[in-house]
Parts: sequence; C-alpha cells; structure tokens
Amino acid sequence: MDGSKKSPLSLRVKLSVIQFPEVCPVCLEEPEDLVFITIMERAYDEYASSSWNKQQDKMSVALKAAEGAITFSVPTCMRHGSKSVRTLRTKLISALGFFVLFYPILFFLLQINVALNYSRDLLQPILGLVATTGLLIVILLYSLIPRALERAIRFREVSRVKDSVLLSFSNMEYYALFLNLNEMNAVIVNDKKDGTND
Repeated sequence: MDGSKKSPLSLRVKLSVIQFPEVCPVCLEEPEDLVFITIMERAYDEYASSSWNKQQDKMSVALKAAEGAITFSVPTCMRHGSKSVRTLRTKLISALGFFVLFYPILFFLLQINVALNYSRDLLQPILGLVATTGLLIVILLYSLIPRALERAIRFREVSRVKDSVLLSFSNMEYYALFLNLNEMNAVIVNDKKDGTND
C-alpha cells in the first residue's frame, strides 16, 4: 500500500486503550513532536480546527480535560507537528483580517464607482482593491484550510459512555499501521451511516 490520498477509511476504536503508531500520520517519518488534540464529548461530523493545540498550550489542554473533554496525543514529525497545525489563534487571525480589510476593500470599491461616474483615473483604486482582496484571500486560506495532519486524521465522534472514538484516515499506510496496533479493540466502519450510528 502507499500513502496516497483516497477516500477516507474509518475505524471505531476503544477509547480507553487507543494507541497511535510511532510514525507521522502524514509522511510516515520518525516522530519528533507530539500534537495534542482535544475533542469535546459529542458527535462530530468534522472536528473543530481549534481543537489542535500547540505543545505550549498544555495548561489549556489540562483545563479542558478537567471539564470533560478528551485529549489525544499524536506522534508526528517536526514538519507536520505542533508548529504547523491550526489553533484558535489562527482562526482569530482570519476573523481579524476580514474586519481589518473589509473597510479598505469597501473604500476602493467606492473609489472605483466615483472614478467611473466622474471620469477619474481608475488605476489606483483598482490596484488597491486587488492588493487588499488578495491579502484577504491569503489570510483566509492560511486560517481556514485544514493542514496536512488535520486531513490525515479526523476525529468524528467521541463517547466516554460507549468507550469509543470514531476516526477517519486519508493515508492508507498509516491506517494499516493504526489498525494493526489496535486490531483487538477496533471495528472497521464501511460507510457514513455505520460511522454515526451503532
């Protein structure tokens, strides 16, 4: 098998004994980092991107765990580790970027309208509009597109009562390693309906 991206493969694993392979879920390199993933105990169709925490956020992870959230630690390489995943701060950057750049974009649109109505120079407002819109798009892409690690493992459903967590994998080699490590406590989920209902 190779690590190419195909349709996600899903497993329901016993929460109390889950183990993650000692390789990076993205590139299968030796682990050099740990990424802490905190999931609230409720059904997830998609995990919240803010649940991926940097290693420096151990205190917030501990506080969330005390409130009933479940924290997993996933070994990764440095390239796909805690420095590359999105956090709450990353999401706030996109919101702040939108509000900061919205008014300049609106200003340049109004300037274009004035230039068209009064036969003024269009070049300056068009360049301003292109620059600010381009910057906004870059900020939104940086903040909202899931990183490679987030695409490699998706935490879809967690239940302490049922002692289970539903995971989806996009890397087939990592899926095989994970299944081999947890085969006594894992059930293969064939479709979405089986994945969300027991």
